[in-house]
Amino acid sequence: MNLAAAAFTPWPLDTLKKLSLLLSLAFASLCTKASAQIVVLDDFTTGVQIGEGVVTPLSSWVGQVTQNLTTITIGGTAKDDNGWRSLNLTTFDASGKNFITITGQLDLGNAASFFNVQFFDAASGSQAFSISSSSFTTGMTTVSIPLGPWTTANPTILNGWSIGGGGTTTTGPDFRMTLDQLALSSSAIPEPGTYAALTGILTLGFAVWRRRTSTVA
Repeated sequence: MNLAAAAFTPWPLDTLKKLSLLLSLAFASLCTKASAQIVVLDDFTTGVQIGEGVVTPLSSWVGQVTQNLTTITIGGTAKDDNGWRSLNLTTFDASGKNFITITGQLDLGNAASFFNVQFFDAASGSQAFSISSSSFTTGMTTVSIPLGPWTTANPTILNGWSIGGGGTTTTGPDFRMTLDQLALSSSAIPEPGTYAALTGILTLGFAVWRRRTSTVA
């Protein structure tokens, strides 16, 4: 018996069409789930959108931030202070979000061991969450850290945020990063389960492609 031939016995075209449809629906479902879990605070693209951040006046970041097409690069003489912020927003509820998710990269010359994402609420409360710089590499990296517990700010009435050292000093360590996205998410991004599901879809998709190739041949 020719095992190679048996392994690639052509499937009926109708079966292949149904499998292709199922793959498309599964992939769409995963994408919808991921998008529903994420609230983007800033995508750092060209042109300031409502709610997105700007350079904090009087901070060391003034004149030291380069706006790229889809990112910002902090360099020059910028220090690890609260250099980028968005304040006085319409209040938003972050109580259902469990992670801060940041996509960025460390750049040459960074001396800051950590930076903060600080949130402000409508009752004048604030709370900062620290992120280790070592979590990022010289290439774009997505890092998720737990959000909470909330002790000094009310997550149901947030109306602003900032990113940087968590303070106002302009004499801290040099801060060198390129930032691509700042978001709140319900779960760590990317989820291991999502990777597993996508791997399964790709594996099944390859099998369908091989069967379809055999059928057409």
